[in-house]
Parts: sequence; C-alpha cells; structure tokens
Amino acid sequence: MPKEKRVDPLTSEERGQYIKRFIDTYKDPKWDWSKYDIHHVVPIQYGGDHSFDNLFPLPRDIHQQVVTPW
Repeated sequence: MPKEKRVDPLTSEERGQYIKRFIDTYKDPKWDWSKYDIHHVVPIQYGGDHSFDNLFPLPRDIHQQVVTPW
C-alpha cells in the first residue's frame, strides 16, 4: 500500500480508547498495559486500519522479538 494511503500509527489517545474498549468487551484482565503493544493483525503497510477487530494486545517482548522482530 502506498505510504500516502496508509493510516498513521496509533496515537496515545487511540491506544487508550482501544484499551478501554478491550476492557469493556472482555472485562479487565488486570494487565500492566505499559508492558503491552497493540498489534495490527493486518499491518498498516498492507492496508490495515485501527478498527477494533484489526488490533490485538501482545506482551511487548513477544511482539518485538517473535511477531515483528525486524
């Protein structure tokens, strides 16, 4: 997807909105959210967006070392 058509990365406000919706939907897992990244299932560079269904919380170490190590 050309850069000019991609959405920008999540802002801290959007991250907070996602976390609130996650908790409202699935209940509060009592996680330390500062240790979690919000992963895009379909990456932004491939046309993914910030819709709730395209986002998934992952522990930062797993996200950065296993899922997207580059």
